[in-house]
Amino acid sequence: MIPPDTVLSDLREAWRRTLTDDLLGLYVHGSLVAGDFDMNRSDLDLLAVLASDPDGKLLGVLAELHADLDRRHPLWAGRIEVEYVSLDAVRLVPGRDHVIARISPGESLHLLPATTHRVVTWAAVHDYGRTLLGPPAGELLPAVEPGLVRAALRDHVRDWPAWVLDMTPPGAQSYAVLTLCRAYQRLCDGRQLSKRQAAQQTAGDLPRWADLIVWARDWWYDSGHDSDPGRFDEVRAFVHEVSATVLAEERKAEASGGHL
Repeated sequence: MIPPDTVLSDLREAWRRTLTDDLLGLYVHGSLVAGDFDMNRSDLDLLAVLASDPDGKLLGVLAELHADLDRRHPLWAGRIEVEYVSLDAVRLVPGRDHVIARISPGESLHLLPATTHRVVTWAAVHDYGRTLLGPPAGELLPAVEPGLVRAALRDHVRDWPAWVLDMTPPGAQSYAVLTLCRAYQRLCDGRQLSKRQAAQQTAGDLPRWADLIVWARDWWYDSGHDSDPGRFDEVRAFVHEVSATVLAEERKAEASGGHL
C-alpha cells in the first residue's frame, strides 16, 4: 500500500495549486500524529483553514479534488477525512453564522454549521497538528479556551445515546465504544489519546466493561469485517451507562470547581 505521507504530499500539492490564496493552512491530526496509526484501518485526518467560509461553488471544486485523489490512490478512497473551515469561524467560536465543509468515511462532502461541536478538533489541531501547508497550527489558529473544549466534549457524550441507535454494523459499534473511551479519557485528564490508548486505559478504569472495550479495540485494529457478529445491546448499554456516569460526574465537578 502507498504510505500515508505519499498520499498527503499528493493532496497537499493538488490543494495548493487549486485553492491558491484561499488556503491559509493545511494540517494533519488524528492517529497519524497521536500514535497507533494502522495502515489497514486508520483514516487520514486533516483540517484545511480557509480565508473565507466554504460555499456551494467551492464544494464543487473540492468534490473534483477528492474524486481525483481517490482515483490516484484507490486503496485510500473513503479513508480521507477533511474539514474545511474559515479562520474567522475558528476565531468566533462558536461559529454563529459560519459554515464548514466536511468529508469523512461513510459521509459525502457537504456543508454544515460551524457549531461548538467542532472545537474539539480545532483545539487538537492547535495543540498537536502537523503542518502540511502554511504556518504552524499554533500560530495560525487561536487557542481554544479549555472550558469550551470541555463543554463540547460533554455535548458529544450527551448525544451518544441517540447516535448509537444507528450503529448496527459491528464497525460502527466498535467506533462508538472507542470514541466514547476517548472522550472519557479526555475529560478525565485532558489528554487526547489514540483509540487504542484510550481503550486500554478505560478497560482498566471501567472493569465491568473491559471485555466489550477489548472486543471493540480488537475489531478495529485486527481488521474486523462488517459481516462479523456485533454486540449492539451491550454497546448501547455501555454508551448509556458511561454517558450518564460522565455527565453526573461532570455536574459534581462543576459544583466543586474540579473535573472528572
